[in-house]
Amino acid sequence: MSQCVADDKETAHKFPSALYVYPKFPEEPPSRPAKKRYRAHSAPKDKVISEYRKELDASIFRLLVTAQSNAQFAELRHEVFPRFVELSNLLYTLIARPSVDSDLLVTAAFDHIGQRLADDNWLLPRLEGAKDEARFCLETLHRAHFLIEDVRAALKQGILPNESLEGYGSAIYREWWSILHLRCIAFAITHKVAPTDEVLGCLLEGFRHSVMAYASARSAIEPKFSDEYAKIDFARLTPDDGDYDAHESPFGA
Repeated sequence: MSQCVADDKETAHKFPSALYVYPKFPEEPPSRPAKKRYRAHSAPKDKVISEYRKELDASIFRLLVTAQSNAQFAELRHEVFPRFVELSNLLYTLIARPSVDSDLLVTAAFDHIGQRLADDNWLLPRLEGAKDEARFCLETLHRAHFLIEDVRAALKQGILPNESLEGYGSAIYREWWSILHLRCIAFAITHKVAPTDEVLGCLLEGFRHSVMAYASARSAIEPKFSDEYAKIDFARLTPDDGDYDAHESPFGA
């Protein structure tokens, strides 16, 4: 087991608070943030947003991307993960507009990041198969995000049992974990900050948690489908024994 994978599991237990703040959508600044001078009359909220984004870039993404080994990367990730969750949630609160469909915001964010990964000919091509893997992980993260939304709604409505809370919490944590590594990859591409091959491998491993996020959410929502299936009389959907010979296919030769 690599240092990165071992650290993933340890962090899940160390920062359970991440389970209680679910990702609304992977907040994503423009690909090339324009430098802007704020005048005295500028909205205070805009200044706060700018400061939060600067902190994400300088104190989290750049710090992780420039780690010199997977051990150093893992140590730094332990330190910054809770703050990453906090800042991302604060940014969503400041940026979100109630008049805009949140599903549209999510899709737009994923489309924006997906295009960035697709256009990259500098970072991901360094490792064989990395670009295809990143695309797969992003698509899985997108599906996981909406499935987690379904789980949360079903829990709120009392459709799912309390036992589904464990899978739901795991899915939320894994989604945050995957988003952190995705944002680091996007930062490296945008700002041409080259991680070592060792650290790039760690970033891809962490991004791969999108698969586990989806699996956890699928497990959490399973009782809903099981309950729905239990209400269906499947016996009425099968032909009577007399309709066809026991040795003959009901669908013909």
